[in-house]
Amino acid sequence: MQQAQRKIKILKAIVEAYIENGEPVGSKVLCNLLDFPVSSATVRNEMAELSELGLLTQPHTSAGRVPSERGYRYYVESLMEKKKLGGDVKAMIYDSLSSAGDDPEKLLHKASDVVAELTNACVISTTPSSEHARIHCLKFVQTGRQTCMVVLITSSGLIKTKLFKCDYLVTPDIVRIYETLFNRNMEGLPLKSITPAFVQTIAVEMGELAMLVPNVLGAIMEACSDISDFNMAVSGRVNLLVNSETDLHSLRMLTAFLHSDEALESLMLSIKNDKDIIIGSEIGLSTLINYSVVYVPYSIETSSGGHIAAIVPMRSDYAYIQSVLEYTADCVSRLLKTLLMIE
Repeated sequence: MQQAQRKIKILKAIVEAYIENGEPVGSKVLCNLLDFPVSSATVRNEMAELSELGLLTQPHTSAGRVPSERGYRYYVESLMEKKKLGGDVKAMIYDSLSSAGDDPEKLLHKASDVVAELTNACVISTTPSSEHARIHCLKFVQTGRQTCMVVLITSSGLIKTKLFKCDYLVTPDIVRIYETLFNRNMEGLPLKSITPAFVQTIAVEMGELAMLVPNVLGAIMEACSDISDFNMAVSGRVNLLVNSETDLHSLRMLTAFLHSDEALESLMLSIKNDKDIIIGSEIGLSTLINYSVVYVPYSIETSSGGHIAAIVPMRSDYAYIQSVLEYTADCVSRLLKTLLMIE
């Protein structure tokens, strides 16, 4: 066996043993883990060289080695093997998400809940970007004798409702007219195009009929504007705090970070798609220096959706967490497509 190949196998064994047990890995233990014969002396030499390369660190002089941030990076990019989820785990994920499959907002909360339960992570699910979202359809629900609710459903699976009042009695026939009229004029239009100027244009084109729908148009415009807001669902904050191995000061900083919606939103908005696992200092936040962010995007039709991300300790089973996230994101995509009747 070539020396470079031996180093790689030793590094892989150390990372996986440390992830599983949380204890520094010594040469004697490592010899029993390797699938090839090698002496303790040779292993110690290789571990020393891996340390010089910055891939391992030694917590104490007499202790074994643990992966460094750089070691984890090399592992997840070059050595980590994908894990297959068991049928029972897949069924649990899909069944949990299906229970909320009729409401995209509830679906994202359920996605965060189920991933947090399976991974002991702090999990954040975000709504799709509204930048390129279009009006998928408009539905109307009578809520009173003179009140009604518009339900805006976008191409990205977001739903927003707005109540409005009429100066006349609302009937089922009027509700049907609303749906026919406004879907014919607005279906497929970008959300950002529903501006006051556009609404005035629509009103002019409606002629005398416009006198009956000013509040409807206003409600639709407000719904399009409100749905542009960034939304996220967070679950499992306590998981990260309970599993924290940091000192008291760092724990306080972490607690403040996890309970700041502004900080979590900033983190999610900073995520780029060039890496799906961001480790330690790569995150760019001193509070998360000992943590990693594992995330996957979900898609709807041909447009990108939001993200589902797990904040985990740096010592984590990345392969398993990534598999859970990927399957959850796939289920979210499928359920949103079903809701929107997209083939």
